[in-house]
Amino acid sequence: MTVYEGTSATRPDRRFGRAARRHVDLLTNSGSLMGTTVVTSVLGFAYWWVAARAFPADVVGSASAAVSALTLVGTLSMFGMGTLLISELPRLPDPARRWNFIVTCLLVATTAAAAGGLIYVGLARFAIPGLRHSIGSWPMTLMLLLGVVVTATTLVLDDGLLGLMSGPLQLLRNTYFALIKLALLGALAFVPLAVGPGHLLATWVVGAVLSVLLLTLSLRRRGLSAAVRPDRSMLRGRLVQALEHNALNLALFVPRTVQPLVVAAVISPAATAAFYTMYMIFSFVTMLPNNLATTLFAAAAGNLTALRAKVRMALLLSVGLGVPASVVLALVARPVMGLFGPDYANLAGTALSILALTYSALLFRPLYFAIARVRGRVPRASVFAVIAGLAELGAAWYGGSHDGLTGLALWLAGVWVLQGLYTAPAVLVVALRRPDAWKHAAGRHRA
Repeated sequence: MTVYEGTSATRPDRRFGRAARRHVDLLTNSGSLMGTTVVTSVLGFAYWWVAARAFPADVVGSASAAVSALTLVGTLSMFGMGTLLISELPRLPDPARRWNFIVTCLLVATTAAAAGGLIYVGLARFAIPGLRHSIGSWPMTLMLLLGVVVTATTLVLDDGLLGLMSGPLQLLRNTYFALIKLALLGALAFVPLAVGPGHLLATWVVGAVLSVLLLTLSLRRRGLSAAVRPDRSMLRGRLVQALEHNALNLALFVPRTVQPLVVAAVISPAATAAFYTMYMIFSFVTMLPNNLATTLFAAAAGNLTALRAKVRMALLLSVGLGVPASVVLALVARPVMGLFGPDYANLAGTALSILALTYSALLFRPLYFAIARVRGRVPRASVFAVIAGLAELGAAWYGGSHDGLTGLALWLAGVWVLQGLYTAPAVLVVALRRPDAWKHAAGRHRA
């Protein structure tokens, strides 16, 4: 009897161990993505803390505006190349040509980023005077253009590494970047010269360039040939797919980027700071399903047979780890916001609790979009993303204008719950039914 009980007690552990080994790609790469988020957040906070302590506020403000600009323009300039890499790399019959495809997509993103950077600089210098502080002098403008190109390149490269299921390498590159720019900033504080925003921007750009060079050395040691060249023929028949992915990426990216502007427009600058901090904290909880969804797309691309098991594991982790974390966050939201000051707690303590309680509905959304990408239903998902994004902006505008951040959170939570009700059936159908039964799922809930 004792032997039987001991054997039974170990069965769940053994089952979980077998599942973990079966989904080691999902666990390793999503863990690397979460590690990247933690490293860049912690060291990014340290970077701006040192900058605020060592340099004048107007210098730091102009530099942060320039960094925001290069991040925005660089992200928009990816042109869907990163998502295309995640989708197509696992499908390439010749693994030796995968790096040719990566280099080809990097070339496209670099070209698009250069054009996007020039457009932004032209608008900022000649058409939108309010943006001139983000481009500064001509040397700083050139540094900004280089930063846009480097940002787009590194983002596409990171996605390519995910497509190769080499998540630890993108974690390594981002760690290099965060450490180098922080070290350069620290050194700049001791240089006997008048430091301007262009110098701070240079630490950001040089750090990104050096991170790629160090990663290249690591890849060379792993056997990457220096003779890898772009092959434009590999894009033939794939550009439409890239445009579809890019449309979905923009539909997901733009509304979340615009929300702080809505808060500033309908509430106040102080509320905007509290909202930004609140959203950053909430993002630490939601990064679990978001990163799992990204890795799910990379792991199951071109392999519908593996999709069901990957979705089940992603759901298990999102619910088992994320739901308890969200409940704890809802309970301690006010003290956590109070760490940033009493005004933060008064403005956003209740709002953060409300958002945290919506996690259970929100966790289905990123998995829905990952499944849509794997199953080639990106246009349908893009339509939903546009409608959802407009609804979020409308809810933020209406709720914020009537009851501050608490009203904003209530209305936004309502929209997220409706999104959960729409996306959950599509995710659960894939997780619980066999692939040959997916096509018989109820019409509007198909991913």
